[in-house]
This record gives sequence, C-alpha cells and structure tokens, in this order.
Amino acid sequence: MVHIRKNHLDMTREEKRRFVHAVREIKRRGIYDRFVDLHIRINSRDYLDKETGKRLGHINPGFLPWHRQYLMRFEQELQRVDPRVTLPYWDWTVDHGEDSPLWDEEFMGGNGRPGDRRVMTGPFARDNGWVLNISVVPVGEENPALNGNYTHDDRDFLVRDMATLTDSLPSPQELEDTLALPVYDCPPWNHTSGGEAPYESFRNHLEGYTKFPWETKFGKLHGAGHLWVGGHMMYIGSPNDPVFFLNHCMIDRCWALWQQRHPDVPHYLPLHDTPDVPDLHTPLGPWHTMTPADLIDHTRWYRYDS
Repeated sequence: MVHIRKNHLDMTREEKRRFVHAVREIKRRGIYDRFVDLHIRINSRDYLDKETGKRLGHINPGFLPWHRQYLMRFEQELQRVDPRVTLPYWDWTVDHGEDSPLWDEEFMGGNGRPGDRRVMTGPFARDNGWVLNISVVPVGEENPALNGNYTHDDRDFLVRDMATLTDSLPSPQELEDTLALPVYDCPPWNHTSGGEAPYESFRNHLEGYTKFPWETKFGKLHGAGHLWVGGHMMYIGSPNDPVFFLNHCMIDRCWALWQQRHPDVPHYLPLHDTPDVPDLHTPLGPWHTMTPADLIDHTRWYRYDS
C-alpha cells in the first residue's frame, strides 16, 4: 500500500503522538540503535577517503538512493509498531526558528540547555528515558561534517546547539536554484562536484558541499539542517537525534521534486561502472538488496503530500 508522507506542520496531534510512540518503541526494542550504528559505520568509511575511496552513502552519487533505502527501512520498523505511522518531513525553507512546532515538548523537544547543551524537554530528553547507547565524537582538526575519524562519546544524553554554527536555515530561493540544475551528478563524484559553471551536480548542491558563487553563508540545504540544529546532528552520530529523519525525509522529497521538474534527464548518474562510487545497477550495501535503479521511483511505496 502506498502511504503519504506529510509536512510535520500538517500532522494532527494524534499523528505526532503515534510517530513519537513508534520511535520510542523501536528504541526500547534496540532497533533504533542499529540504525545509529549503521549510519556511523557507513559514514565513517565514506569520509575517511573523500577523494578516491569507496563511498556508498555520502559525498557521492549514492547519497540520495542510499538514504532513501535507509529511511524506508526505518519507516518499515515504525510501521511494525503502528501501521498508520509514516515519516514526516521538515521543510526548513519556510519552517524556521526555535519557536517552530517542530520543537514542541510533545514532538521533538527543544534546544539544549546552556553549558553542556543537554536536551531537557520532550520525549527525547535523557530525563524522559531517551538514553544514547551508541555515541561518537570526531577527533582531529578536520571539519566534523567531513570527519570519518572518531572516538566513543561517554555522554548518554542528546545534545542540541541550535543556530550557533549557522544562524539561518535554507531559503526557498536556495532550494529553487538547486532544483533548477538539470544534471544529477558529475565527475569526480565527490564533495567538489558541480562547484564550477555549469554546476552539473544537483546531488552535491543538495547534499550541501558545494555552492553557487552568490552563496556565502556556512552550510547549505541538507548540510544546513544538520549544522543549524547542532550537537549530535553535527557529525556521524546524527541519527541519535530523531530530527535527523525529518531532515532526511525533506532531502528525499527534494529528490522527488527534482525528478518531477526534470522528467527527461537521467535521474541517477553514473549509468555505468565507475570506480569507488555506485553506478545505476550497484547493489547498495550493507543490505545488497536494491540498486539506485530500483530506488529511483519512490511512488511504489510512498508519496509526498506536496
């Protein structure tokens, strides 16, 4: 059955309650932490050699299909708890600030407190039973968002530090300029793709590692969502914060919007065997059950409300 993913602003109070309950229940069962661990393992490998190394889910064309499968599997686990639950998305182009309903005590909870930035409110606060079992921190001088080297973090509470690393979220124009790009991705298939005219990497502009010359602020689209929330969202343990899934649901929606905008171009590149990155028919690990080609058409499983 095809289900509908909604903007969280359009969810009823009951829909939000069911979503939060399902997230907390798969956490209680130990399933949630498996998703955190998987993201850390894949993410660290992707970032250890960003230029030429084997990459699956980040800084390469596989970013969008890999996360599409990751979200689908997460959503399926939620639906085993409650079949009515679907993933919501956070449209940060219009839904800005700490006063958004996103951060209500009954939904995602609020910002971290001064000092240690520990989240104290909502269902994902440590005091309300949300205990981090798999937490890591980056080590070394490299930007945490591109750092695959990490060590274990002994904090067992969720951390947020909103609007510190960047004080603004993406604008509608920023997204529009990226959706207008007609090429999915281009060599060298990494964090530098599409950085020069004619900017032939919709994927890399959406992922947020490259910019147009007129974009000067720190962070872009997917990356800006992570940076603005801060705390655990800043690095490879980001799924410890459930807002990760709303951010990535928005990114998945952006891919769907781009496909609608550009029906006559390849919706994934590269089409053929390419060193280090998935091509159209590469089974995506660690599952090895679906290829980018299998994941291009999301409408077999779900649609977006707009």
